[in-house]
Formats: sequence, C-alpha cells, structure tokens
Amino acid sequence: MSLPNRLVHEHSLYLRQHAYNPVDWYPWGEEAFKKAREQDKPVFLSIGYAACHWCHVMEHTCFEDESVAHLLNAHFISIKVDREEHPDIDAIYMNVCQAMTGSGGWPLSLFLTPDKRPFYAATYIPRDSSPGMPGMLDILPYLADVWKTRKGDVHAIADQIITAILKHNERNQPGNIQDIVEYAAKNLINRYDPVHGGFSRAPKFPSVSTLMFLFRYSWYQNESNILSMIVKTLDQIAYGGIRDHLDGGFHRYATDNAWKLPHFEKMLYDQAMAVLVYTEAWQVTGSLSYKHIVISALEYMMHSLQEKEGGFYSSEDADSPGGEGAYYLWTYDEISHLCGSDAEIVCQLFHLSKNGNVSGVHGMKPGDNVLYPQENPIEKLKRLGISDPQEYYQKIIHTLRTARANREKPATDDKILTDWNSMAVWALAYAGSVFQIDRYIMQAIRTADFLFSTMVRSDGTVLHRWHDGDVGIAGTSSDYLSLSWSCMVLYQVTGDEKWFIRSQDLEKEASLRFYDHQNGGYFQTESLVDLPVRLKDHTDGPVPSVNGIAYLLLRSLGEITGDEEYIKKSQDIERYYAKSEEWVAYSSPSFLMGLCENKHRGRAVLMGDPKNPEYSKMWSELWSCFCPGFIRIPVRGNKSSIIKNILGSDVLDSIPKVLICARNQCYPPVTSVEKLQEFLRKSDVFKGDEVSNATESPDK
Repeated sequence: MSLPNRLVHEHSLYLRQHAYNPVDWYPWGEEAFKKAREQDKPVFLSIGYAACHWCHVMEHTCFEDESVAHLLNAHFISIKVDREEHPDIDAIYMNVCQAMTGSGGWPLSLFLTPDKRPFYAATYIPRDSSPGMPGMLDILPYLADVWKTRKGDVHAIADQIITAILKHNERNQPGNIQDIVEYAAKNLINRYDPVHGGFSRAPKFPSVSTLMFLFRYSWYQNESNILSMIVKTLDQIAYGGIRDHLDGGFHRYATDNAWKLPHFEKMLYDQAMAVLVYTEAWQVTGSLSYKHIVISALEYMMHSLQEKEGGFYSSEDADSPGGEGAYYLWTYDEISHLCGSDAEIVCQLFHLSKNGNVSGVHGMKPGDNVLYPQENPIEKLKRLGISDPQEYYQKIIHTLRTARANREKPATDDKILTDWNSMAVWALAYAGSVFQIDRYIMQAIRTADFLFSTMVRSDGTVLHRWHDGDVGIAGTSSDYLSLSWSCMVLYQVTGDEKWFIRSQDLEKEASLRFYDHQNGGYFQTESLVDLPVRLKDHTDGPVPSVNGIAYLLLRSLGEITGDEEYIKKSQDIERYYAKSEEWVAYSSPSFLMGLCENKHRGRAVLMGDPKNPEYSKMWSELWSCFCPGFIRIPVRGNKSSIIKNILGSDVLDSIPKVLICARNQCYPPVTSVEKLQEFLRKSDVFKGDEVSNATESPDK
C-alpha cells in the first residue's frame, strides 16, 4: 500500500477512499491550481461519490495502478472532488461533459487548464484502450504532449467550451410558457414503456419529479390513461429488484428495462422522493400497498441512515466486500438451506433460479439472484394457495432478513448534507401528516432542528456539509431554498409560526445571495470566485431543481402572505423557463408541477380546539385529500399574525371548522367531518371547476 496522500485528512468518505492511491491527489482548492500554474501543468479533475460502483472500478483499475499514477504525477496536477460535497463544481463540469460527449455520469473525468477551463471530458476511462474506448495509458501521454506542443490550441478549445456553456445558460429566445405543460406531457406519453412502465429505456431511473408532475396533469385534465401509466410504473418499481424487499428503501436506478437489476447504492434523496410519490399515489388511489411501501422506506431511513443527533447520512455503497451487490444477492442453494420446505414457494415468489436471474448481467456472477417479485407478493401467495399470505410473507422476510444481517454491510457515507436532509424533512412531515403517524412528524422536526442548530449561522449563512461534528463548505442555493421549502411544509404540518418565519428568512437570504434580478431564477453559487462559470440549476435530476423548488416555494409564500414580491419572482422564473429550448420543458418537471397547480391554488385553514376529536378527524381528512397547490394551515392558538393576515382577524372560534379559499373566493365554513368529506368528494374546488355558494374573499 502506498503512503497516504493529502486526501487522508479530508471529511469526505469518497476522498478518503483514495487516500492511499499512488496518485498524488489534491482536494479542490487554491493549492492545487497554484501548483499547476507554477509547474505549467494541466489539471486532471476526477469527480465521483462514495456510493458509486463505477467510481470504485476506476479507482481499482486506474488510480491504484502504478503506471497510471506515474503518468498523472509526472504530467498533471490531479484533483479529486466529491460531487455531493461540491454540487456546484460537479454541475459545471457535468454540463461540459454532456456538451462535449453527448452524455454524462460518474466517475466524471476532465482535463483543465490551470485557470479551471476544461479542454477534454469523459466519464469512466479504463486503464487500457479498446476499440472505440481510449484508455488512460494512451490518453495521458497524448494530452501531456498536446499541452506541451499545442498549448495555444488547448486554450482556444477551452475558450470555446466556456463561451458555449455561457451562451446556453443565457437563454435569450422568448417562448410561450403556456405551451410547456402540454408539450412536456405529450412528450412523456410518447416515451412511455407500455411493457415495464417508466419513460425511458435502460438504464431506468425512478424520475420521481416526472411522476409527480404527471399525477397533477392527469388529475387536473382527468386523463385516466396517464394515471394508469403512473400506477404501472410505480408498481413495476415497487415490485422490481430496484427496491430492497427486506430492509425497505430503494436503490438508485435499474440497469435494465424491467427494473430488475439495480446498481445497488441507496441514496438518502431517493428514499425521500420515493416516500413523496408513493404517498401521493395512496392519496390518488387509496391502495394500502402504497402506504406499506412508504412506511418501509421511512423505517429504512430511520434505522440505517439516521445519525444520533437527528440528521441523516448520505448513502449506502453499491459495493460490498464480496463485490457489487453481494450484500443483496442470493443463490438457489442459500434459499434452499434457509427456507427448507418453503424454498420452492420463495423461489416462485421472487423468480429465483439455480442458474440465477441476473447471471452475467453487468458483472453478476453465475447463480446470482435478486429478489424480484414483479407483482404484489401477497396477491401472488394467495394464488399459490397460502391460507394466511400476510403472515407467511412476513415469515419469509424475517428468515431472509435475519440471514442477511450476518453479512458484512456496504459502507455508509456518513456525511450529512443540508439540502438532502431538507428533502428528508419534507418526506417525513408530508407522509406523517397524510398517514397520521406522529413519530414521522416528530422526526421531521428533530431533523430540521438539527439543521438549524448546526448548519445555519446567526447571520443567515447556511453551510452545506456536516461530518463528525465538523461543519463546512458554503451552501449553494439548493441548501437555502430546500431548507426554506421544508420549513414551509413543517408550518403546514404543525401550525407553528416559527417555521413560516424561518422559511421567509431563508428565502430572503437566498434572494440576496443567488437571485438573478436581470433574467430571473436563482444561480447555484453566490459569485464566480472559485469557478469559471456561474450556472443556474434548471433541470431536475433525482431531486427537484433549485428553480423548480424555488417556484413552488414562492407561490406558497405568496398564497399565504399576499405579498406581490413573491409572485413577481415566481413570474420571473416563468419567463426564464419560457426562454429555454424545448427539451428543458420535460427535464424540469418540478417547475411543471408548479405550473399545473397555479389555476388551482388555495388554502384550507382548520380552526378550533385541537383537543376536540372532530378537529383531528377533519385534519386527517384534509391531508388524505390529493389537492396539490393547496396550503393546509392548522390554527393552534390565537394571536397569530399570519392567521390575522389570512382571516382578517385573530379572534378564533373554538368549534372545529375548515375555511377553504381558492381562486380569489372563499366558501362557507365546513363544520363537520361528514360535510368536509362531502365537500372534498363532490366539489371540484381542488380540480379547477367553479363551485356554487362561493362568496367574495374578504382578504384578496
């Protein structure tokens, strides 16, 4: 083993995993770029993350190799970046890679001038070349020679790349914002996979924001065929190999069309997003299976990813000591030994075979099986003649879970990130309210309290990363706005005004630091101090984009306060997106969610004595309703300045009642659970049609 390099003292697990490479790694910072300028060397930039399988492969094949390390150390300054610690750096160079190669992913490999401008980009690079895929042993000497002999050409290429990225980010062509929703919906419908669900070919990502947008579109347009597409997709994911059927939670994506074989990393944000979409699926369909899926994902989060102080760790690795997915894979002989007389049924239930159901696929060994039920296991057990399928299934799960607990688990990336934890708060609070499970709400509050006690400074500055008591890295706009949005959700869940105030304060800080007053939208970073380009995050990945979240937040703040400044900024974001190319329309579903909700926005204020059983029942009914765009506010105590602004008075009645306002009109108070159920069931107030007996709103 080599002596440790500079990465040995870093907080990032991903960087520490490379601390004993023979490569002379630097973390991102001025020291590395100063050395590059002094020695007149180009920079090799490698970006990845701890749970990434192919990042581990490249480390093993390239960065542990003495020949590759020699070339890097002789001709380049090598920098390693954790994309989760520095999403702003990753975003810029991922944009570059996609522009230069037509694709992106991790590990991300770039070659830069000493002033950080890129001139060559790739993702995974093998050690040795093969037809159509150059390897490091050929690329490194070639680029080193180009730098020495054609430096002018290198700088010219770098200038062209930066100019192209800046031009792409300016978006000066006006468009019609009203066309975007229809265009995106039609495009997604055309891309739908009718056999396996989903809206792309392999590799398949859950793309939760897309599903949540389509939920809204199909709901408001009464498009039952689109609803069927969503439900099929969610079922295929839930009963595919991409879900962990023993401990709960979801892997990041499937390598195949059928959601069968995942890359096995489990990310915090994927759990949070899955909780949100399956909770909405329960609201729309009433299927209890979706409730069970939500609970299993939340229990996984709280059992496997929670830090003792209340925050959540980032991820669990794809790789185990036995190789990728070894912790999750089974052989036929193992199942026979563990399950005895039940083995045949278990194999039928999960489609396991002696030869393996994923053998030879993406490096899987002969005989490897993933748990892959393909359908609701309880329904399948009923067809197999099991008299008590629920009890039988739980017995199987207990047997397999107990056996798997003896295996060595994949490593946990134990850093805590503000924006990802904010997503967890949103998921916990939302699901806890919909299903009326108080401990999830309490966990949401505990996690939010942790973030405010550790990541938010007294001057309003938000930091990005916590690890083992150390807090650092300046927050991006995602940290500010995601935390602000989670506070907005907590205000609706608890009625505690402090969360609303915190939401406003964070949005104000975000606007001061990141808002583009000329073109609308929020930049990722405060300035260009450390980066060659200042970008806006406008496309959704596994989580909503910054500007998608900002749009939802601003519309909600405007609905509660009536402050036109929030509405103006949201309209500026609309104009920013209206200037985008067509492809942005369907790559920004979180923004499209907000557009869908605009004509149906409103609020439901529940007032009365919270100790009255009727109050709790009415509150439960409000949350069980699928009414996106509606603000739910529980009034729990008088003298609220927010409630006074909404109702025109802070004098509150102790008798439980719901005051519903939408589209600049208010409806007569709903005074019982039965009347509320009737209102929600019979009226179309949440879907946009006019409702009789409306009166003019006193406060609009």
